[in-house]
Amino acid sequence: MTTPITDIVQQAKVDVSAYEVTLTDGKFGPVPDALTTRLVALVADGAGLAVLHGASSLLAAHGLDIADETHAAAVRDYFEAIFREFSAEVDFSKYTPVVMGYDQVASMDVDGFNKNTRFTPNSDHTDSREFLTTKCVHFDAATTFIGNVYGPYTNISGGLPIVCDTRAYCAANGVDPADLVELMPHSYNVAVKEEHTAEILAGYSLALDVDLGADMVMVVLNNEVAGGLAHAGTTPSLTDPAKPGKRPLRHIELQFEDGENLNTWYRHYRLPIPEVHVTVPDVDTPDHDRYHLGVGAVPAAQS
Repeated sequence: MTTPITDIVQQAKVDVSAYEVTLTDGKFGPVPDALTTRLVALVADGAGLAVLHGASSLLAAHGLDIADETHAAAVRDYFEAIFREFSAEVDFSKYTPVVMGYDQVASMDVDGFNKNTRFTPNSDHTDSREFLTTKCVHFDAATTFIGNVYGPYTNISGGLPIVCDTRAYCAANGVDPADLVELMPHSYNVAVKEEHTAEILAGYSLALDVDLGADMVMVVLNNEVAGGLAHAGTTPSLTDPAKPGKRPLRHIELQFEDGENLNTWYRHYRLPIPEVHVTVPDVDTPDHDRYHLGVGAVPAAQS
């Protein structure tokens, strides 16, 4: 019997402010062993999801304020350190259907509302390019576990992270995971095909009900197409259209030494090797609206 997505999200919540950690020279650490153990139990050994919250409370306990970008950066770095400690404890080969030569954890800071120009720190096999963050139901290509840190937003409404239990959908409907996804133009990621998206959003997805204008969360999930969870985002918009907005995201993923690992992964899911364009799709075009606009309202998991 599968666990409903409501229960998966409820059980995934981890309050980082409940774990005692030292602040030294503006940096949090080391990561408490109990916190790493909790992530392994939830993400690797459990349902494949952890939602870390309590960033604002953690900062306040140390006399800091998430509205200060320096302080926000400190807790963002702490979230990344937590992901790295989690990754060090997990045997990745147990969670991927193909052999992948993961050799590092890499991160990148992007804007989830505006156009970005730096794609990846692993530029030895993926060229830098313009891009918009993906907001449709999707998986990040060839990286078994990921962490996405959201917030704090500036002048942005919406843009909430959505968690999608695609594995339960596939099991209930007899869908082969390789038939679930398609290549995305302008991206190395893979999107869930439109023929499956509506039912997944209606019955297998939840948006996290969090105040990302005043807080920060990290969503850590098993991101493999076979056996993992997809993710998406509600449509972000400017709260005050006359002012600029920023939707800071830090994406953290497993990476590998060369592009052959990427090719192996695509071939396993019967996908061609993508030819990624160097410019983003224009607003109000099919590619923009399909992959980058965001999705409509889905049920919200209370914070």
